[in-house]
Amino acid sequence: MKLLSLLLLFFSFNTYAKLKVGDILLQPLHCWACSLIEAQTKSEYSHIGVVIEVNKDKVYVAEAFHKVKKVSLEEYLAKTEKGSAVKVLRPFAVSQDLQHIFKKEFEGLKYDRDFRWNNYDGDGQMIYCSELLYKLFKRAGMHTPKLNRMQFDINREHWETYFRGNVPDGEIGISPQDFNQDKKYTLIGFL
Repeated sequence: MKLLSLLLLFFSFNTYAKLKVGDILLQPLHCWACSLIEAQTKSEYSHIGVVIEVNKDKVYVAEAFHKVKKVSLEEYLAKTEKGSAVKVLRPFAVSQDLQHIFKKEFEGLKYDRDFRWNNYDGDGQMIYCSELLYKLFKRAGMHTPKLNRMQFDINREHWETYFRGNVPDGEIGISPQDFNQDKKYTLIGFL
């Protein structure tokens, strides 16, 4: 058991040291809506972010969580459900403009708790986590998973409550699991 723990610890540190801009971070979170997302998508991942900056001593992640922002890797990882790990995937090709595009077009947007594609309020576009990655990658000319028609049929009564009776069945969308299942991304490890 100690050997397994040491190997996992080494692999985690090794993965941390190898992080690059463009790496996708799939994260299990502990919340009511997160449990619904994980059940609906048959995945342990309810959140997703992307490494947006790597300095000598700091790694930063772009995410849509309460709002679209750049956070330290430590802040991002602190939200991970206890006893779980963040999965790291890498695109085959990463745009050199990723950070610039994020800062110019996405940073500061409001979070979209209703998971609607191209959702706007009086202040502008609202965006959810996997929508951010999809649109950022698309805008940067990078590979993106296929969009899907969303369904909210598992735990339907809870989705009705979550969406206040206005469930977006059949609308275009994307989930962290869509990125997780895409074979064009390479598994780097776990944090």
